[in-house]
Amino acid sequence: MTFTDRLITWYRANKRELPFRSQRDPYKIWVSEIMAQQTQIATMIPYYNRWIEKYPTVDILANADIDEVLKMWEGLGYYRRARNLHKGAQYVVEHFDSSLPADKKKLMEIPGIGDYTSSAIASIAFDLPEIVIDGNVKRVMARYLNYTENVNARKAHTVFDAFLKQELLKDGASPNEFNQALMELGALVCTPSNTTCEGCPFEEMCACWRGEVVGVVPFVPKAKPVPSYDKSVFILVQDGKILISNEHDDGLMEGLFRLPQIEGHLDKEEDYALVHKFSHLHWNIKAYIVDSVDIHHNWFFVPLEDVVSTHPVVTAHRKILQKLHIL
Repeated sequence: MTFTDRLITWYRANKRELPFRSQRDPYKIWVSEIMAQQTQIATMIPYYNRWIEKYPTVDILANADIDEVLKMWEGLGYYRRARNLHKGAQYVVEHFDSSLPADKKKLMEIPGIGDYTSSAIASIAFDLPEIVIDGNVKRVMARYLNYTENVNARKAHTVFDAFLKQELLKDGASPNEFNQALMELGALVCTPSNTTCEGCPFEEMCACWRGEVVGVVPFVPKAKPVPSYDKSVFILVQDGKILISNEHDDGLMEGLFRLPQIEGHLDKEEDYALVHKFSHLHWNIKAYIVDSVDIHHNWFFVPLEDVVSTHPVVTAHRKILQKLHIL
């Protein structure tokens, strides 16, 4: 059996039943791919289901209020993804008559859609011969080919894309099934922790199975340490209202609300502590429940129920409020 035959046979017998696999709607595939970035599938599925129920079409999403969209996204993090989905939907309505185009280059014109997402939509929704290369596919290919260079470099992408496209076209497989099978294999079998090749359909075809892989494969250069900043957060609740802020002078999470936050830590015991990790920095937060505080010009009170139902709050601060049983 060929590479493709083994892959597809394994996939049909082992694939997970996921809500976005039951149809070919390019809009829904787009949403699922954006949500799955930086988020585990088990975590994103409830968000995906709620999102599709609320915004079942591009037009409905395009006409939605951005604050409502961000509230729907609350808890998933990386809120730029939600903003780009909203902006992208408006672009599709305006430039593509509310239908995502069956063309990779045109898909990449849409805000928030890059090389990876355009390939996913083109292949999974429209069965176009594009290759989807995510972290799972990089791991499968690095081990299969014994590729020892940086898998996140453009060179690796070019090598993997060329190999996989050749296999796809050679056997005339469905790009939809081929790409989903590769990603599923990396998610379920060729995982970071499974280096024994148990359950792999490729067996002797794979360099890792043959024992040729030595050292760390896939290889990713060690990330540079990120800076950490001490922050103090104030929690002030009065008459069913809570003090919040719409500050974003730090350039983080524009459009979201947050608890009043200042630099440094207070010289007193905190009510809760949390380290929140962004991709490029960390917040070392200490939260203090207070009876009063000097209110800055952009701090204001809102009903607690609004924080629950309508006001999107930054993930770190929402976690603090939940841990202290204020929400």
